[in-house]
Amino acid sequence: RNGIYPLMNFAVSRPHALPRALSQPQEDPQKAKTPTPEPFDVETRKVVQMQCNMELNEDKSQWHLTLLLILEDKLHRQLSYDLLPTDNSKDLATELVHYGFIHEDDCEKLAAFLESAFHKHRSQA
Repeated sequence: RNGIYPLMNFAVSRPHALPRALSQPQEDPQKAKTPTPEPFDVETRKVVQMQCNMELNEDKSQWHLTLLLILEDKLHRQLSYDLLPTDNSKDLATELVHYGFIHEDDCEKLAAFLESAFHKHRSQA
């Protein structure tokens, strides 16, 4: 008799109102000013293969890095970054560990790989 939606006939015509608090609770000013860093996931898979490509931008002022990482479970992770003159391979590898892109054990291996790639591409330019 009511079709495939029989509970529609019993729905409330308007939503129930939620009770409102008279005053908003005051937050501790120290807690509000101090941002807590969000936790990042830790990468558990190790890198089994790395490829790197570096190209100069059109204005020849900055290098663009494209990094392809193949992980243990055959997942391909491609990362791109515009290199700054102050960037170095160790800091970049440490940052990738911090943000959960690579396993902590791969940090030194990736830093050495990036350092050789930086040296090779910058010497060709």
